Amino acid sequence: MPPSTDSGTPKSAKTQTSIFSFFSTPKKNKKPAAAKDSQDELLEVTADMMVDDLMAEVELAEQQQQQNQKQKQQKNTKAKTQSTQSQLPPPTSQTAPVGRKRKSALIQYDEDEDDAMESDATEKDDDDADDDYKPDHSVPGAVTGRRGTVGRGRAIVDDSDDDDMMDAAATSSESEAAASPTAKLPRTKSRLTQPIKTPDLKRMRFSGSMASTSSEGMPLMGALSSVPNPPDTPSLARTTTSLSALSVGSSRLATPLAQRAQMQAPPLTADESKRLRVSNFAKKNDERYAWLEDVRDAQGVRPGEVGYDKRTLLIPASSWKQFSPFERQYWEIKSQHWDTVVFFKKGKFYELYENDATIGHQEFDLKMTDRVNMRMAGVPESSFDHWVSQFLAKGYKIARVDQMESKLAKDMRERGSSKKGDSLVSRELTGVLTVGTLVDPSLLTQDLSTFCLALVEATHEMVNSGEASAYATSFGVAFVDTSTAQFHMCTISDDDDDRSALETLLVQLNPREVIYVRGGAGPGHRAAAALSAAALTKGASSTGSGLGDLLLTSPDAWDGMAGISQPTWRTLKNTCGPNTDWIAMAPRREFWDVPTTKHEIDQAGYFSSSEEPKKWPEALQRVADKDPLALTAVGGLLSYLRTLMLDKDLASLGNFSFYSPMQNSTALVLDGPTISNLDIFAISSDNGNTAAIGGTSRPTSIDGTLFALLNHVRTPFGRRLLSRWTCHPLRHSAAINARLDVVDFFLSNGELSDSIVDALAGLTDLERGLSRIHSGRCKVPDFIAVLSGLASVSLMMERLRKEHGCDNSALPARIKTLLRVFPPLDELLAEFTSSFDANVASAEGRLLPFPGGDQPCDEIMAKIGEHDEWLAQHLKEIRKRFGCASIVYKNMGKEHYQLEMPTTVKVPDNFFRLSATKAVNRYWSPELRTKVQERAEAMETKSMVLDSYQSRLYARFDRHYALLMKAVSVVAELDCLLALSTASSCLGTPACRPVILESNGNAGGYIEFRQLRHPCVALSSTGASDFVANDIVLGRKHDAGAEADDGDSASMILLTGPNMGGKSTLLRQLCLGVILAQLGCYVPAQSAAILPVDRLFTRIGARDNMLAGRSTFMVEMAETSTILRYASPRSLVVLDELGRGTSTHDGEAVAYGVLHSLCSRLGCLGFFSTHYGLLADSLLKPAANGGSGSTVEPHLRPMFMACAVNEEEHRVTFLYRLQRGIASKSHGMNVAAMAGVPVSIVRNANTIAEKFERELKQRQALKSGSGVDDGEAAMPLTMQSDFANLLRMAALQSKSKNTSLGDNDDGEQVPVGGPNGAKKANENQYWSCIVDHLRRTMRANALHN
Repeated sequence: MPPSTDSGTPKSAKTQTSIFSFFSTPKKNKKPAAAKDSQDELLEVTADMMVDDLMAEVELAEQQQQQNQKQKQQKNTKAKTQSTQSQLPPPTSQTAPVGRKRKSALIQYDEDEDDAMESDATEKDDDDADDDYKPDHSVPGAVTGRRGTVGRGRAIVDDSDDDDMMDAAATSSESEAAASPTAKLPRTKSRLTQPIKTPDLKRMRFSGSMASTSSEGMPLMGALSSVPNPPDTPSLARTTTSLSALSVGSSRLATPLAQRAQMQAPPLTADESKRLRVSNFAKKNDERYAWLEDVRDAQGVRPGEVGYDKRTLLIPASSWKQFSPFERQYWEIKSQHWDTVVFFKKGKFYELYENDATIGHQEFDLKMTDRVNMRMAGVPESSFDHWVSQFLAKGYKIARVDQMESKLAKDMRERGSSKKGDSLVSRELTGVLTVGTLVDPSLLTQDLSTFCLALVEATHEMVNSGEASAYATSFGVAFVDTSTAQFHMCTISDDDDDRSALETLLVQLNPREVIYVRGGAGPGHRAAAALSAAALTKGASSTGSGLGDLLLTSPDAWDGMAGISQPTWRTLKNTCGPNTDWIAMAPRREFWDVPTTKHEIDQAGYFSSSEEPKKWPEALQRVADKDPLALTAVGGLLSYLRTLMLDKDLASLGNFSFYSPMQNSTALVLDGPTISNLDIFAISSDNGNTAAIGGTSRPTSIDGTLFALLNHVRTPFGRRLLSRWTCHPLRHSAAINARLDVVDFFLSNGELSDSIVDALAGLTDLERGLSRIHSGRCKVPDFIAVLSGLASVSLMMERLRKEHGCDNSALPARIKTLLRVFPPLDELLAEFTSSFDANVASAEGRLLPFPGGDQPCDEIMAKIGEHDEWLAQHLKEIRKRFGCASIVYKNMGKEHYQLEMPTTVKVPDNFFRLSATKAVNRYWSPELRTKVQERAEAMETKSMVLDSYQSRLYARFDRHYALLMKAVSVVAELDCLLALSTASSCLGTPACRPVILESNGNAGGYIEFRQLRHPCVALSSTGASDFVANDIVLGRKHDAGAEADDGDSASMILLTGPNMGGKSTLLRQLCLGVILAQLGCYVPAQSAAILPVDRLFTRIGARDNMLAGRSTFMVEMAETSTILRYASPRSLVVLDELGRGTSTHDGEAVAYGVLHSLCSRLGCLGFFSTHYGLLADSLLKPAANGGSGSTVEPHLRPMFMACAVNEEEHRVTFLYRLQRGIASKSHGMNVAAMAGVPVSIVRNANTIAEKFERELKQRQALKSGSGVDDGEAAMPLTMQSDFANLLRMAALQSKSKNTSLGDNDDGEQVPVGGPNGAKKANENQYWSCIVDHLRRTMRANALHN
């Protein structure tokens, strides 16, 4: 019969296989023929579905049938006929219930059959009575064995280990078409009322001849339904269709085949109570899962509605009453993790049910069937990590439910308890796995940190000296690397409208999961239907609109409980990677506020100890006292980790620290756009969105990036430290020189460096290992690796002390410090390595203490030894008793210590036969049977005691966590310093140690590179040899207070040149040279000298931001605004072709204004690259001595990238040489010809360009001859602007309470009006630059005139 095309059949049902397809031997290339009659087809289906599980009971059925076959056959036949006629209603009279769309197996077991299939639960560790829904009717007659013949007192059971699932179900590699032909038969939506299209199989007792086929007579099921079974044989009557419907539908062809079946087949159990029970069960099973058709969360909200919580599921109270104990156990967990794939442990398998089974089937082709009244798929326990990693890679969350006891332990528990057991093995949720919170090393795919971040946003009103009110936005942030249990907290105060500080933090971290307060903007956000005009205007942001902005002006906005605003949501979406998971949590109830956070931390006892109860870590206590917004973020993070069952494991370590994305006082600040533009961690994409250090969306390093150049570390924890160093280069000269001293030392001591490299090579991740030991999740091999790694680094540091000494003057100061602070570990490690058998730990993966090392272990081992002695003595007695020396113990499957003896040996009747062959029988004597059970219980107790010993040993080891982490941090820093020395040696020639200058009062910055090359190009194999190096000098040295001439001391370079002339490369190599120098690494130059830069800004490349609704020009202006707001005289600013996103005149005007502000107001160092010829011409005026000319801006030096042009052939040869002056043109036509644009188009464009240039020169000549500019000769417009700005800044300074006009107490320059006054006035200017610019401008004009 071909597959049904009935539109009423669910699509999923058309591919569903029978449960017997797990166990059957597939018949390859078997296709059912459409022309066969129904009798032949059913016989073929039945033959295909005969399996070992059915054949196992053939012998038992035959022996029982031989005793009273004739009498019971007549009696059961009569009972069956009455049942069919009176009890069961015809199927056409019923109405199909509306049930969930689920894949029902063609064959469904009865619960007593389930008991029979799972009778081997001693080793399988599964419960026997938790599989099925149980109606009111009880069914006797479950078998006690699965295979074999009747022995003394019991059946002889085969030795194989069976479980709910077989290997074929786990590997899921077989095609469903090869499993069973029944999978291709049409399915019906209802189990009771639809026309019969598939066979409804009962549990049959086959003889060998039943596999034959026949082409005449009635369908086999119709024949079998009229053949009785012995009443005490078990039934496999778990059906999906009414048995009566099949019987009635097949009645007209019943007689011939029925007679033949009676002679060939053993009788079947078919009493009327069971048949009625099966019918009622099938109906109830569909009806009680109807609520899955209308999914709602725990609050009754449907998907797509406002406030829907995808994590919970509402199950009606009536359905809870109908659940079996096992179903209740499952749905209690699943209803709280509806968006999570639940791996449910049963025996040696992890099983998936209902929607989770469908996911496994659709995503990974896992075999699916019906079990325990639900769709089910499963994987073996041994491959759990593999399948979890597959699901996580697809973006699913994983919940792990484990059996907390074995079947034997359950029996022992129930026997020792006065309470009646519920026949269920205890199972508990042991963890929830998400891609951002992984701790298992087998699931972690990279060494760099992966962060889970919690964010709260708050608004507060600002008053600007009596002016109109305005709102400032602040953020509380907490994030954790779960693999190391490192918590970080920070507050971003008064961030700008573009969320610059938040963007910088996100680019540095690239969090994999972001937790925020539900209620504002975000996924699933719905605007209110009606809002008052006052509400809409109050506090609305100029860069966002809608309910997200409205809510942040509500009363909840002050403590972060109003959600996030629309501008913040856009920043999150545009900055974080595409695979970021967004978790919205209900305010206060789920995302804790400050009072709830304090209460929950105290109640959970994260930091309680016997010595100092409830003492919080110092950093967290400071946040609780002074920074409520950051504490709220910590509360949200801990609340989320609690749902994953990770909060105690991670927080109890107490690793809480402050984090500053800017670190203004100690580090060179690299903001988000700079990290992306300079390709520090990843090559920038077209939209400018690159993955950063913590993300899982990029590999550890990418060729061509700065991190790839530096990444020569040997340890995973060293690599994480190096990534943090790269994000935050040093700022103070002393710290930079200290690192450079170590680099020099390693470069000059190659043998020492090689010895350290050898010691660090292959070292396990000690940082993550210590965290797992604290949580108790560390596997024994990993624990051994941690002990071995610590011993290795301890030996390495001790050797360094002996060979070089801490007082050796040749050693750099930083190396001496590391040797001093490294703690002694030898005695501590010896204590732990001597407490257990290392050979057993390595070979068997378990910790076995030495005798006398642990009292509970000693007691249980002594008890097991007594049992072993008794067993040895008993064997001697049995051999002597029966006079047979060949009697031995035999372990067969789950039943150990069987007395195997020849069949010629006669044993008493009280011996219990277990198994047999033609040559031997295997028995338990009565005494032996008792002792074997006692020994099995002792072994189970031993397993629990050893687990307890492992936990206790880990707890003892964890007491030294702080000491061990100090050792790990020393090794990580040593590894990073070695990496910097290796990177320095790989730069090629020339390469040099940069000279780090000391700060000198109010002086601006200074950068000097001679023959500088791009470091990443110098490292690559292509392009390094012919790379053109250039000299770059910015700013003035202030050695003795002497002034250099204006041209040489320019702080800004106006860079022009042809397209593809190397301008952008020059800008990047300057920035990367500064970063390398401040990291403490050599630079690819002949010589280098810099005064450390406080902040580096870049505006490179053209891109839009479609998701944020920003054009290319808007993106340029937003980044430029950030530069003007935060730059200082010590900053390095790089602007590439500013203003190109708008019209020529608008762009040129914006570029001129920004350039003038950078030179006259800020005085920062930098490059300004442009193609605006008019801009360059307007800044250049003829020199007084008739030379090449000078600039209107005394802080500006014009330079260009040289090239050679062949105008006739439209060819340009790029020389990549930086020269003084302004390029004559950009040579765009030549580049167009090189790109392959047709020559005719290029020539036409060139003609038009020449025409435009002639007209422009004519207009300039007319304007010059008319004397229009005579009025400006005395006072240029730019100078007028500078004097007006001077008066305005003087007024701002007079209003400020800050009377300082220069440095603050830390020696840092402060803006006009002080930090607070400048921020309120939205100004960022510096007196030293303003005054120096005016002085030098007036001097230059005087010399010119």
